[in-house]
Amino acid sequence: MNQSTTRKPPLIEKWTTEDVHQWLTAEVKVQQSCADRFTEEEVSGACLVSFNKTDILDFGIKHGPAVKITAHLESLKKACKHQSEFPEYVEKWTKEQVSQWLVQHVNVYSKYAERLQEEDVSGDCLVCFRKQDLVDLDVKGGPAVRIISALKQLNQKPEPTLQPITDQKEAAKPTEPGNAQAKEINRPESYENTESKRDGIVEKDSKQIQLPFDKTSEKKEIQQPKPQNTGVRNKGTVVTTVSPDASRITVEIKNILDDLLKVDLKTFIFRLRLHTESKRKPICQSKLEDKDSMDIAKLMTDHYGSKEAPQVAIQTLKEINQLKLACQLEERISQLMQMTLSKESVRKEANQGEKLKTLLSCGGNSLDNYDKFVVVVNKSNPEQLHYLQFLTKLKLFCVLDFDPNSAASGGLCHSYRESRWANQHTPPQFQGQTESVTKNLNLYKQTSWVFCNGRHDLDSHSNLELDYKNWLRKSCKDVEQVVSFICNPEVLLHGRYLIIFLLLSPVDTEKDPVFDIYKAFIKHTEEENIISVCESRSTYLKWRELIKEKCDFDIEHLSINELTLSEINGTIMMMGPFSQSSVRLLPSSGSSTVVLTQKDEDLLTALDVLCTNQCESVSDENSSEFHEFRISVEEEFYRGGKVKWWNFYFCDKDKAKPFIKRDKYENVMKLIRSQWRASNDMCVLLNLFHHPGCGGTTLAMHVMWDLRHEFRCAVLKDNSIPKTEVAIQVIKLMKLESDKPSPVLLLVDDSKETEKPYDLVTCIRKIAVDENLNLSLGDPPNCKVIILNCVRSHSPREQYRQHNQTQNQFITASLTPQEQKDFEKKLKELEETHEKPENFYSFMILKRNFDKTYINGLAHNTMENFDFSTKESQLFAFLALLNTYVEESEISLSLCEDFFGMKFFRWTEDSVLERMNPYSNFLIIDRVEEWGGYKGLRILHHTIASACLAELERSCYKKVSDITMHMLHYDLFFSAGVIKHRLMLSIQRMLIERQRKKDGDERELFSPLIHKIHNQQGRQTVQEIFVKASSRFVTSASIPQALARYLYINERDYPEALKWAEKAKDIKENPYTFDTIGQIYKSNLKSNMDREKQEKSQNPEDLHTNIKIAINGMKAFQRAQELAELADEPQEETADDNSEDYPRKSYNVYGYVSMLEMAFLVFDILSKLPFFWEHNPIKKMYLQSFLRGKIRMTSVHKEDNEINNRFVEIINEHEGFLVKLKSEVKEIFDFLDCYFAYIKVNSEFDALNHRTVSEHFKKYVQLFCTTPEEMKKEKENKSNLNLKLDIEERKVFLEKNQADTFSGILQHLDKPAEEMEKITECYAFLHKAVSQKNIQMKINYIISNIVLCHLKPKSKHVKSYGFLSALLLETLQDIGLYHNLPDAYYLALLLFWPSPTEENTEIGKYVTAIRKSSHKRLSKLLHKRSTIAYFYLTKEEGLKRLVSKPTLDESFLQKISRDTLAQLWRNGDIFKEKAIISRLHRVSGTIEQEDVYANYGKQKIPVRPARISGIRSGFSTEKVSFYLGFAINGPIAYDIKYEN
Repeated sequence: MNQSTTRKPPLIEKWTTEDVHQWLTAEVKVQQSCADRFTEEEVSGACLVSFNKTDILDFGIKHGPAVKITAHLESLKKACKHQSEFPEYVEKWTKEQVSQWLVQHVNVYSKYAERLQEEDVSGDCLVCFRKQDLVDLDVKGGPAVRIISALKQLNQKPEPTLQPITDQKEAAKPTEPGNAQAKEINRPESYENTESKRDGIVEKDSKQIQLPFDKTSEKKEIQQPKPQNTGVRNKGTVVTTVSPDASRITVEIKNILDDLLKVDLKTFIFRLRLHTESKRKPICQSKLEDKDSMDIAKLMTDHYGSKEAPQVAIQTLKEINQLKLACQLEERISQLMQMTLSKESVRKEANQGEKLKTLLSCGGNSLDNYDKFVVVVNKSNPEQLHYLQFLTKLKLFCVLDFDPNSAASGGLCHSYRESRWANQHTPPQFQGQTESVTKNLNLYKQTSWVFCNGRHDLDSHSNLELDYKNWLRKSCKDVEQVVSFICNPEVLLHGRYLIIFLLLSPVDTEKDPVFDIYKAFIKHTEEENIISVCESRSTYLKWRELIKEKCDFDIEHLSINELTLSEINGTIMMMGPFSQSSVRLLPSSGSSTVVLTQKDEDLLTALDVLCTNQCESVSDENSSEFHEFRISVEEEFYRGGKVKWWNFYFCDKDKAKPFIKRDKYENVMKLIRSQWRASNDMCVLLNLFHHPGCGGTTLAMHVMWDLRHEFRCAVLKDNSIPKTEVAIQVIKLMKLESDKPSPVLLLVDDSKETEKPYDLVTCIRKIAVDENLNLSLGDPPNCKVIILNCVRSHSPREQYRQHNQTQNQFITASLTPQEQKDFEKKLKELEETHEKPENFYSFMILKRNFDKTYINGLAHNTMENFDFSTKESQLFAFLALLNTYVEESEISLSLCEDFFGMKFFRWTEDSVLERMNPYSNFLIIDRVEEWGGYKGLRILHHTIASACLAELERSCYKKVSDITMHMLHYDLFFSAGVIKHRLMLSIQRMLIERQRKKDGDERELFSPLIHKIHNQQGRQTVQEIFVKASSRFVTSASIPQALARYLYINERDYPEALKWAEKAKDIKENPYTFDTIGQIYKSNLKSNMDREKQEKSQNPEDLHTNIKIAINGMKAFQRAQELAELADEPQEETADDNSEDYPRKSYNVYGYVSMLEMAFLVFDILSKLPFFWEHNPIKKMYLQSFLRGKIRMTSVHKEDNEINNRFVEIINEHEGFLVKLKSEVKEIFDFLDCYFAYIKVNSEFDALNHRTVSEHFKKYVQLFCTTPEEMKKEKENKSNLNLKLDIEERKVFLEKNQADTFSGILQHLDKPAEEMEKITECYAFLHKAVSQKNIQMKINYIISNIVLCHLKPKSKHVKSYGFLSALLLETLQDIGLYHNLPDAYYLALLLFWPSPTEENTEIGKYVTAIRKSSHKRLSKLLHKRSTIAYFYLTKEEGLKRLVSKPTLDESFLQKISRDTLAQLWRNGDIFKEKAIISRLHRVSGTIEQEDVYANYGKQKIPVRPARISGIRSGFSTEKVSFYLGFAINGPIAYDIKYEN
């Protein structure tokens, strides 16, 4: 063959297989065996031109030669000879020298160098490598870029000196002859029992394995490394096994095939030819003909590779119904992989220090590889404690301690707790439901130290150490349950934790509790998950022998026994990860700093604390490892990962490349600083509304990073943590290591309801008081907590406008021109340090200003060949669905592994991403803090998820309903497990969580997903999905409840809706499930009325049906209200099925409002009957009289016909319900009148209820309150009853104007004076006319005079102060001090409150009386709610000494809005205004035992503080002054100031 430097490409196609062979050996210079492989596979020139690297790798050729052949082939196709760009000496390097250069000069991890050496990457191969080739060998992007860069720099540098690597493994020694000559065993009982035999088989059989493509010799042998037992023989000498290469896998498959009958083997071969699920083509028939089991096994491993071959074999065995053999092979491969992992991880060590690091890190140098460590330890002695500091560095889940003196001084637990926090537990505390045990013991968040055999620091007989016999009888079972709990995959994921037996004293006999616990562990987990660290060689030898004898397992390769404790301690303390600075600092008063100790940080479990020196002095920043770390952190963030403090740190270090400052950065910064300096609130809530994925959280963290020297900054880790616990930790952070408290800036991320953090504000204020934080002295800004609440919103701008804009900001999914320039600049910066930053899709989405065309293009290109039948595509579709409809959703990595059946051994994160090709560029792995912390898979950006979902519908014809139903069908997602529970919650949220409407606080009717499915496919599909979901969420009322809502609102199928609502109620009886039942009845009744109105016919049976519906609806609403009132207090966190189908703060008075609505529907139905017709005055009067219970139906005039008679029968049947309805409605109105009069209404929900009630009261007036004209006509007809009619007329007027109750009259303070004059006139008439004086009428008469005096002081109807006082005294004499209504005592406070110069010895009694009475009468209303003070004490005398709140408001409303004024009242700043200070009287008083008193001479009158935060704790007696307001539950002290 001509070897000229150029060749026309067409000539290549004419090459024969011999030409190709000649080219490979002569020009490419690959080994003969590689060239022979091409000839064996009949590769001619026509085939060669189509080859790529993957095709060459499929021949079983190593990566190094494959890359070299590919590079030469590319040059050949371009008609030129391949020429190297690098020095000639590089091409002469052996693969060992390449490894030496990488480790000694490029400073990459040794594991990367070893990987290249394994793949035969010699110098002539390396010069052909590109970045992607290195990435294909599992080299991360950072090191890959560095290797290519270092290679290019060799042109400018002298030839590097390469030193032999001394830590290389010693030459493999031959196995013992006995093992080598052992006979083959076709069916070993277990891998461990037969390992030495199996090794012998491998050695023996490997000599017989022939290369199928070797032309020169059919007896040529494969040179196989000979397996050895892994472990430490002598210090510094390690004998290791190789990884499970093809030979080991081949033997396992061969042994299984040997058990098949000949006919079954033929069937196996036939099915193998048809195997199409692999990416590789099936093995051709000709190769499989006349082959024995060894040949077939070898063919399979050569063709499919050692990883895939066992899977193909297992699947094929299952297809031919050889299930038992399939399971056996699966088990053996699993054991082999597990063994190999441990042996692989220690094979390159040269001493036990390396071995220890490898065991703790799976071959790396970082303790991050395991999520948690479990330590079992026996008795220690004080001399050892100094060398056990390494325990403080491990992420300990728990310590099982068998030393009863451990908690005492000189013990291990006591020593650990000096620098780290650990909760001290006993084994029985681990019994119970997993979730409750985890929560109660604070597992995951803090170390659990479990005393397994006594605890002598507690003086109790039950805590004494037991001898072995008694321990076995009394304690062993409890400790074994702890082991079972630990190994439960719901608690710790399999493969993500390591168990360490730390033997600090000998275990001499099997009758030792520590040995029993070892046996307990191996019942629940593989031996490979347990390592042993022994304090001496002798302790190790006894321990090893014990396990070998009793458990038939050799722990040598999993043990550390030749290092001293000092060496062990030093080795572990030097290990990674990149984490925190050794000394962490917090800002303190006077620009000073204090140290945040590790123990203090352990106690702040809810907070991720940001220190002033965050990220500083963590590692050598000039090292290659740190450079690689920086590249990976930046890449993860710009791809779409959550921002880390490191991202800001890196930008701060490189001032030329700052972090992008968003347009709202300065606004948020100013907002925080202004609230810090100006507001007098101890705790302030600031909202940052933002579109999902637009950088809102990143902006908040950027601001926090830049304020870390001024505030003590922290991020709330988990929004589900109880608010009281968070508040305690925030106050602790504020007070830490300093006499003066420091301001705290707390970031609450991804809160979806702005109401929830208000609970946290309240808790922080209360805890601040309990902790004796002096809010009146010192530097006020330091006594401050500012909560920056990041609220995800689909309409951030609208929400911002609805809230107080002085305490809110917003950011949208739209960049300003300046921001676009900043992103352009950042892209150029990234191009300097990263390869292909245009693939950082989240960054590019922002840079392109959320361009939908760009996002849709990405989705279309990636999903071009989408095949829903593959598991990869299914999982990606599930993620697209979840990430589109559920914020902050993901699927855990372990669940993905289960989904793919990746259960052989501990896979790396990248394994799942590799499996997810070609979608992996859209995916990222995040750490989730909930449930103890785990890693989850999600799509980079929610806009990509949405675009992919749309592309699935458009191109793949997969509707969201199909994907949803497919997801609901997978049992795996709904089986037991804590991590699965979080996925279940996400799926449930996707089905039921309703979004807030853009134009207010109201919610959409259904979740966005259900809306879409309904619009696309209608009821049947929606119902099918809900029915399937209800079978998955059997303990949740929310799913059947949501279906019931859908059926009655959208479909008006009331019977079916009622069935599902009843099912929800049966699952959980709460106000919301009963309310749904009531709403169905109410909607049904309205629907019937609309239908009857259109039909214009009256059917008595319709009346019968409607009244029964009304009765059932009233019962449901009544029960809902009862349950709301039975609850001691509203739940702090609404459970997933606690509040219909979206979180509502509490049920409140919603049941009463719904009962009113239902009652008025009944009134409306009755008013349409022929004999009650509302438009006929006489018939209307019959209806009024009947509903008042004054007449029976026999007295109602009506035509005598069949229809009317049937109407009467029905009404008589339900007379009891109908006659009580009017009085029940009046009671509800009176109750709600009190509610809205006395209670501060803070929510839009309450305001809506108030409007609804007002509308119904107008209807009530029209129906039951006779008009003046009717009254006049009645008087003329019944002149002898004129007085009674006058009295009735005035009562009706009062009822009509909501002035017949005390609370109703108070609400006239902001109504026209003319109306109030008429009301007062009515009460004056009634006071004279009624002979038997009604107590409540007197009380109402007095309060009407007081209200009128404030509205129109000179009115002729206003009685004198003396007259009103005398009348009140008379009333008080009649009722005493124990009346069940507080109204009279409220008047006593208003009229008899002492002046500064007088005393009223009775006033204290009235204060006590109003407190008792209001508690008795209004406890339902007042629980956990603030009351309204209608009057305040001024500096005047008589009635003028009272001023109403509406009067005080008038002086402000001309200058500021009502919202701003309400904010001033809420935060107490109103009392700093001159108009208030000049008008109100400041009362002198004292605080004693934390109770507040107003002092008048020697008299002390108890008053209630308006804000508990105004009271210092400590029970100190102090002089104070305050303003006084009067509420229905007693006097209230405002703006309390300490005189000192």
